Amino acid sequence: MQAQPAFASATMPSPAALGSMPTNSAVPTLASTTPTPPAGGGTFSHTIASGESLYTIARRYEVTTQSLVQANNLESPDKIVVGQKIIIPGRSDLLITKGQSTQTASAGAVSAPAPAQQTLPTAAPNALQAGTVPAARPAPAVAAPVAVATAPAPVAEPAMSGSDKFRWPVSGRVLVDFAASKGTGINIEAAEGSSVKAAENGTVIYVGSGVEGYGNLVLIRHPNGYVSAYAHLGAMNVAKGANVNRGDTIGAAGQTGSVTKPQLHFELRKGATPVDPVPLLAS
Repeated sequence: MQAQPAFASATMPSPAALGSMPTNSAVPTLASTTPTPPAGGGTFSHTIASGESLYTIARRYEVTTQSLVQANNLESPDKIVVGQKIIIPGRSDLLITKGQSTQTASAGAVSAPAPAQQTLPTAAPNALQAGTVPAARPAPAVAAPVAVATAPAPVAEPAMSGSDKFRWPVSGRVLVDFAASKGTGINIEAAEGSSVKAAENGTVIYVGSGVEGYGNLVLIRHPNGYVSAYAHLGAMNVAKGANVNRGDTIGAAGQTGSVTKPQLHFELRKGATPVDPVPLLAS
């Protein structure tokens, strides 16, 4: 998606306590647009460009996604916007480097020698009186036209499939229901490597493993305002920005993250609010 964030980092329960399910603190909401700089000294900030995510910014500056979320008071890193400035915590060294570069450039500008002064004659000789005719000036060359590449048209987001309910992403027994997960989602038992399907038409807005406890995670934004989440994947078969159809394979079940046996953690969110997915899934 356009520069929009991924989930906020989460604190997951230990496998002994839950055995399968991330806690409610893993549920991100909308990002705050007013970051609070950390106390003590200057901070380096980054302006979000098109196509960037909080995860790619974290990798660029060699910090964690969780530290970016905390330093900027973000509640949901999947809602960052192009042009938004975010603080890069712990990288004050970037300010020093930037200052040295500026100082060096300024010094170079001062020490550069000025060009020698040119003196023009007070009166030009009259070529006609001398019996000579000035040579004709050549016609200026006409520059060849330069071909300008046009950017490809953005891919339109898909429409809903027409079904009034989402499809189950994988077949299996529900290990942890919405209440037991403290209001995040459900965990579905699945064999290692079994196909995980998109619950509805939509656009992939996150692919990665930057959310603590969730392991390999895919997020899909749907035209009806819902976002579906698929966690603990053993493999991820889609890329960010791709459009998928209901029933397309987006990955394979696994046991990445905080779980101790193969399963799928599945969430449905209306905007940023988690809802119980079971009533919204087709029987």
